[in-house]
Amino acid sequence: MLYLPERRYPSTTGKNSRVTPHKHFVDMQNDPPPADWGVGISSAAIDQMSNDLAGHRFGQPSFDYQGVPDWTGRRWCDFALLGSSVVWCLWPPDGEEPWRAQLHGVWLDDAPGIWACFTRAFSREIEIEAIDADFFAGRGSLQMVPERIERLRDAAGSLRSRWDGSALNLLDEAGYHAATASELVIETIPGFSDRPLSAVGGLRFDKLAHLAIAMMAARSPHPITGLGEFPVYPDYMLPRHLRHQGVLVYSPDLAMAVDRRRLIPEDSDWEHAIRWATIYAAEQLRARLTGVGNPVTTPQLDYYLWWEAVLGPRANTMGEHHRTVTKRY
Repeated sequence: MLYLPERRYPSTTGKNSRVTPHKHFVDMQNDPPPADWGVGISSAAIDQMSNDLAGHRFGQPSFDYQGVPDWTGRRWCDFALLGSSVVWCLWPPDGEEPWRAQLHGVWLDDAPGIWACFTRAFSREIEIEAIDADFFAGRGSLQMVPERIERLRDAAGSLRSRWDGSALNLLDEAGYHAATASELVIETIPGFSDRPLSAVGGLRFDKLAHLAIAMMAARSPHPITGLGEFPVYPDYMLPRHLRHQGVLVYSPDLAMAVDRRRLIPEDSDWEHAIRWATIYAAEQLRARLTGVGNPVTTPQLDYYLWWEAVLGPRANTMGEHHRTVTKRY
């Protein structure tokens, strides 16, 4: 059974829509995307998933998988902020091999591969502003390497000029409050804004900023409050997982495009709907888990969904994820 929204939105026509976008931000946690954007949400599947996870113990995000160092404090916070600035578009073009980076004799792909590159560089105390393509040395195809180098140099330069080279100074100014810190990251570090306009309003995704704050919180010298105010961080793998569970139901055209690895245009209704539906469905799942006696925060749920889709034993059974060439996630 598909959950269809009671709220009505203006009809849109995808990436060619000429409807003037609204300036307000949509409440994506409490309102689903327009039904004609191509993604439905199954209430029955959310119920089933909440029942299946009723006894699951959701741990705090630890970010302790391969590729990630065991650092704490200032070094860890700088690592998390700069690394998050380039954790996007990690899938290979069709027909090419997935990119992998080597660390301590182990080849790692996806986000662990990116973190491995930073672990290598930070361990050698490389000046990030002086990096070149060797920073991302590995095998396979990593898209947009020049853009990643430019983004990383810009982020490092802004961290140095605005925050005296330390992400802890940013956290101090934010009072170690998650939403305040996220806004400061978006305002002062290039590349973290993720707020596209749609025909029904602004969509405040902020995936990379929220990820950076969540990572810093795992090993910050002081507790970061308010993380539960964030929605889940919509990327490629969370919707892949939710679709595999039957929670997200794509229209026939969208399903065919995803399954055949066709590119989903950035800022199209399809792309917006996939990410928006991920946030909405995850909030419904979080609420229902609380209702069956297993309260979970959104950072905990996000980490669980991502882990299962990327590193878990069932990851290779979850089918295709959507493919959008973007520097937002």
